[in-house]
Amino acid sequence: MYVSKISILTSQLKARKILCNIKLYHAEQAAVKPKVHRNNVDPSVLRLRDKLLYCDYLDLETAKVGYYERKENQMKTLVSQRKANYNTSYEKPVSSIIVDKEYESIDRDANNNEMDTENETSADFSMPHTRTNYYETVDSPKEDLDKGPSDLLNPKYKELYEKYLEAKQSGSNDTPKFQDIVKNELAGSLPKGELWKVPQTWMTDFEQFNDSLVEKETFQSYGTPDPTSKLSSINCGGCGALLHCIDPLMPGYLPLELFSGGNKEDLKRTVCQRCHFLKTYNAALHVKVSIDDYPELLKVIKRKKCAMILIVDLTDFPCSIWPDLKSIMHPFTPIVLVGNKVDLLPRDCPTFLDNVKNQLVDTVVNVTGIKRENVMHATLASAKTGYGIEQLINKLQHMWKHRGDVYLVGCTNVGKSTMFNTLINSDYCKVQAVDLVQRATISPWPGTTLNLLKFPILNPQPRKLLLRTRRLMEERIYKHAEIEYRSMKFRKTRNIRYATLQDEVGRTFDDREDEDDPFSQKPAKFLERTPCFDESQPEYAQSRWCYDTPGTIQRDQVLDLLTTDELALTVPTQTISPRTFILRPKETMFVAGMGRLDFLKGNVYIRCTLFASNKLPITICYTEHADEVYEQLLTTKAFAVPINSPERLKSWPKLGSKEFDVTGINHTESAADMVLSSIGWIALTPHENEHARLRAWTPQARGIYLRTPALLSKTVNFRGTKIQHTPLYSLGRQAYVK
Repeated sequence: MYVSKISILTSQLKARKILCNIKLYHAEQAAVKPKVHRNNVDPSVLRLRDKLLYCDYLDLETAKVGYYERKENQMKTLVSQRKANYNTSYEKPVSSIIVDKEYESIDRDANNNEMDTENETSADFSMPHTRTNYYETVDSPKEDLDKGPSDLLNPKYKELYEKYLEAKQSGSNDTPKFQDIVKNELAGSLPKGELWKVPQTWMTDFEQFNDSLVEKETFQSYGTPDPTSKLSSINCGGCGALLHCIDPLMPGYLPLELFSGGNKEDLKRTVCQRCHFLKTYNAALHVKVSIDDYPELLKVIKRKKCAMILIVDLTDFPCSIWPDLKSIMHPFTPIVLVGNKVDLLPRDCPTFLDNVKNQLVDTVVNVTGIKRENVMHATLASAKTGYGIEQLINKLQHMWKHRGDVYLVGCTNVGKSTMFNTLINSDYCKVQAVDLVQRATISPWPGTTLNLLKFPILNPQPRKLLLRTRRLMEERIYKHAEIEYRSMKFRKTRNIRYATLQDEVGRTFDDREDEDDPFSQKPAKFLERTPCFDESQPEYAQSRWCYDTPGTIQRDQVLDLLTTDELALTVPTQTISPRTFILRPKETMFVAGMGRLDFLKGNVYIRCTLFASNKLPITICYTEHADEVYEQLLTTKAFAVPINSPERLKSWPKLGSKEFDVTGINHTESAADMVLSSIGWIALTPHENEHARLRAWTPQARGIYLRTPALLSKTVNFRGTKIQHTPLYSLGRQAYVK
């Protein structure tokens, strides 16, 4: 009897176990193809659903931790909004009138009940949901009604528009668009770039522009060049190029309306057309500049007594290190090495700063071949947030003092111009020039600076250094309290803005005080000075200068292949959030449409931690389908970069690859970094003593390096929990806090 009961219970348990396994199997199969909750998904991506293991474009919303909680909050917000809209529409008076009042006089009961459909449609137009109970019909002048869209264009565009209308009325099927006609007509006279972002009235932004010129028929919206004019001797304050109105394709171009509209003092306060478009409209123009001209400008360093501030982008090295650095420097030129953008790196351990600094120095010495003795000082800083700038100024004033000029050198987009502007607003700039020197143009577009920009360096005499030291010591107490407060807030909120490395860059002297004695008033000659910088003034006669130099073009960078909109997605603007995922043998991961990593051989999976802009999506598939997936998704929104425009994809280069072998250390430490040019890098964490063979891809195989040891080797420990049925881990901590 007992035996039969036991056998029955055993069979029931087995049946339940089998049933549970079946349910688990069906759940796993359903999870392989997660439901897409978005309504505007590209059908081309959905057709590849079976070949995608994971796709940010499709699965990011459902993979986020707290998905159901977020949906519940969204529903609550939606219900409250509907309730508020209902109360508003119920309480406020509503009127609905017929605009065409003559329609009311029509006798609908006439014998002829048939009405013209077009008249009925136009007469039934009404304006509901308004608080106005009376409308007055106003007759427009016949002259306004007769005006067509061509009257709103300037004469040049009016002529093109008339050509477009004639071609359209001819009934031809291959009539080009009006935008294409304008583009073809102006292709030879306007520089290439993002002119569509710039309004036709952009010249009114300048004070010296005569507004009455706009009303003339001969007015050209993008300016009139004068090929017979001469090059001026005045540099653009934004990029350093000499101002002129000869050719729009040459650096430093200003239209004749602006170039001849003011005197010499006005030109000194003016930036060129290209810099104005970058600053005001975020529109980039292409100019004729050879990349071989940049090193020629820097060879002056080799012939004079000077120091060099070598700036390296910490989010993109060794790709942002110029290999030919030795060709422009004297064997005894001292170098101050600055690792910029340290605020973008997540802190992985207590020795984070020392680890990054040591690896930076070793990499620069190995890549450039310079002697380690040339590196006078190495530091980490952020020109954007001010972190480490005061310490950098202290080192420059105590170690280099006032012996000679200083040159900011580095590749494109490492932050030289931002550093230049930050130093102008500090104690490193001569106080009389702080408010007079124009700031360099800052843009993610590579090669913004085209010539040398400069400001006079403050002579660090003992009295000045004493006053500066007093100020820093007084501020130290407040800064320490602020650091403690921010650390406490980060532990409570986990908001990365409280853990971002930042500092205030102050000034001991201001333009109302004499730099030798801050308690004395300035002489009258300083109060009556002209509001533009003139280096020929006597106070600058014995000055040393700090120069901002053009960024050298490094072939390993992919930045010059991107548009400004694509750069905005690629270049990180806040502390990077590492994304960890699992990659198994014969699987491939894409970083947008720019980077690719194949796991070719290995015993088990490896953990990969991606350090890149969070705007670049991840896509994972099997390696055998990788080529097909790439070609298909490149024409959709799933990759984000490059932009899925047919014209854009025509110039997009093919991906090239390199293969590497990696041996694991342990599961708590990344063994190496797979650097993918300016896109970012992937920290690889195989199991202990496990060998993995990988293949990395970037456009034209640019900037692919295996960096050992890993820069942030402990970040893999900060990953979140594994997201079920996906290869991803949730986002964890971004900074180590005691």
